[in-house]
Amino acid sequence: MKKTFLLHLCVIFVVLFILTACRSNAATGPTMIGEDGMTLVYVPEGEFTMGSDNGESDEKPVHRVYLDAFWIDQTEVTNKQYAACVSDGGCTPPFDASSYTRPSYFGTAKFDEFPVISVNWNQANAYCSWAGRELPTEAQWEKAARGTDAHIYPWGDDAPNRNLRNYNSNAGDTTKTGNYKTGKSFYGAYDMAGNVWEWVNDWYGDTYYQRSPSSNPLGPDVGQYRVMRGGSWYDNSYIVRSAIRYWFDPAISDDISGFRCARSLPVP
Repeated sequence: MKKTFLLHLCVIFVVLFILTACRSNAATGPTMIGEDGMTLVYVPEGEFTMGSDNGESDEKPVHRVYLDAFWIDQTEVTNKQYAACVSDGGCTPPFDASSYTRPSYFGTAKFDEFPVISVNWNQANAYCSWAGRELPTEAQWEKAARGTDAHIYPWGDDAPNRNLRNYNSNAGDTTKTGNYKTGKSFYGAYDMAGNVWEWVNDWYGDTYYQRSPSSNPLGPDVGQYRVMRGGSWYDNSYIVRSAIRYWFDPAISDDISGFRCARSLPVP
């Protein structure tokens, strides 16, 4: 009788474990490996809600956007991956090899899997081209970050904490890419809130949402600044929201900015 009870109890625990695992990975779809060894996650075609009524004026109005299917890097591009592009002649070195607290960052083996920083938009764009991809559009980035339910953050609407992301100077500098497993996005992308700001393809327009097309928007045709998304290790919970928009000179870099790439191809 006791053995039977224990057997039933073990079966229940196994079933609960499997169900929990299925729920936690329910939104994670296919993956692929890029030419540079990066894992990409798949974002299916369809509509999502873009913008926020509770943010800055350039996040308004909230609007529905349709996007074709695409792939996006699971993590920010790392020092090691970017160094391979430099060695191959496809990229120029970062403007600074240090990080905020580390005199030797880029080119130091123990930081190989940390995000590359101190690269401007032109360098980020060159890397993505070398790797057979492109910088994501602003709309692609936001959908990959928040999913189709207009979540505030990649993991949902719950208040952030130091176990979900690198933000608010909790770590004091960049952290290894993919380090915050519970903070991944609906589609399985990591570090889309905090760690480093990420360049996207679009020119910045403060009123662009008022006239943007409802299908596959590409941003303004011309501009002075390029868009950045996601916030950094330095920024607070308001700044690392998935809807926040930031603009920066595409020729300038800093030590809190990096990037990830995308690929506008259908699932095989």
